[in-house]
Amino acid sequence: MITLQKAPSPRNVALMIVRPAQKRTEAQTTFIDQLCKSDPTAATVSSLAQAFGSLLRNREGKPGLEQWKASVRASGEAPLIDFMEGLADDAEAVVNGCTESWSNGMVEGFVNKVKWIKRSSYGQAGFPLLQRRVLLHPAAREPLSKDQRRRSSRKSAVPPSHDTSVAGSTPMAVAAA
Repeated sequence: MITLQKAPSPRNVALMIVRPAQKRTEAQTTFIDQLCKSDPTAATVSSLAQAFGSLLRNREGKPGLEQWKASVRASGEAPLIDFMEGLADDAEAVVNGCTESWSNGMVEGFVNKVKWIKRSSYGQAGFPLLQRRVLLHPAAREPLSKDQRRRSSRKSAVPPSHDTSVAGSTPMAVAAA
């Protein structure tokens, strides 16, 4: 019997289950074995989750996916059946994920990073700083000159539709003009 000082979270248990058996620690393997022995539903879900992970890692393609779907239907586990039916919404992409060795994960990650940088500096800096933070080329490593920083701040401080000649304009807008 394994005694843990703190029970693992459901997320950590799920990660233990989908991790290949050879990459688990001894304590993780023991925990999963005990969990499967104590609850037949957990044993069924664990074996199906491991089979799905193996299907993806080994790129077993459409035949392997169809076999896994049949196993899920036979198990009668409603959450797994719902997951399997959700995969049908984008069946072609799922089959490609089970077959192809490449993915667009790197592109999606870069797009996510650019959007995060843009959102985090919204209203604080202009295009030169955004360009410098996103692009990774030698010219971007050079510090911005005082004039470039001033222009960058001015562009972000004054909205393009704001008329600075109107009486009662903000001191920030007047200073930027």
